Amino acid sequence: MHVLTDADLELAENSLRELFPESLKVYGYLLNINRRKPHNQMVISDAWPDFNVIICKQKQQRSQDREGDFNIYSIYSRDRESLKKLLSSDGALDWSTFTLLGGVDINHIDAVKELCAHQNITSKIEGIMFVLMLEDLSHLKEPESIPGYQIVPLSVEHTDLVNSTWKYGGNQNSYNSVRNYISNYPSWCVMDCSGRPVSWVLLYQHSALGLLYTLPEHRHKGYAKMLISIMAKQLWEMGYPVYCFVEEDNEVSYQLFTSLGFRHKPDYRAVWFQLNERMV
Repeated sequence: MHVLTDADLELAENSLRELFPESLKVYGYLLNINRRKPHNQMVISDAWPDFNVIICKQKQQRSQDREGDFNIYSIYSRDRESLKKLLSSDGALDWSTFTLLGGVDINHIDAVKELCAHQNITSKIEGIMFVLMLEDLSHLKEPESIPGYQIVPLSVEHTDLVNSTWKYGGNQNSYNSVRNYISNYPSWCVMDCSGRPVSWVLLYQHSALGLLYTLPEHRHKGYAKMLISIMAKQLWEMGYPVYCFVEEDNEVSYQLFTSLGFRHKPDYRAVWFQLNERMV
């Protein structure tokens, strides 16, 4: 197991840029780490510089945000045997605690299942995702003037509202994550005349679009398409990849993003895989 230094991280970012879409989640983390965004990540690989696996994991376990609460590992792997070998190495993974492996190549998931069986721990697939990436801006929606509303970035005073509507929100750790996203990464919202957001989109620490939400009474007005388009153009100009994760059974989100030109690799899915039961 090799722990990547600051110099290694710069080189890894350049290498992973050539390996989309499989590398997107890890690449997105490295992009922000290398730009000195706040983080609690250490990055390990199976070898260096000729790596087959790179994993971003928490430095401080159980940090007071969703990433620490869920003990999320972000994984890029070229092949299943290399992934299996790194996860088996000393210090790579704590097999005794709840862990969520994020972005495992579906073609390599059997290797993780074999390790779990060997360790005699419970495990399950939590979600299977399309990795939708935008490489052509021609289908994006042009911004429109909305009488009585503004299109502006979110501010930290909106953290409670975003946290209360987030699928993974509703507690203090998720609140801390949302506040971090708003404070350190791009975000956009449609805001009414009272200063209340009615629709919004944020960016995760791994650079994926997320937390997209429109209040029920404001839906079917094209707000989500417009906000995604604005965010996509901004990220494109910043040199960021423009991508998101959409669960296989989320037809509404899939149709929304593909209508704007997002596409996925036909034989690739990213798996979120749970080790051990989470203690609530």
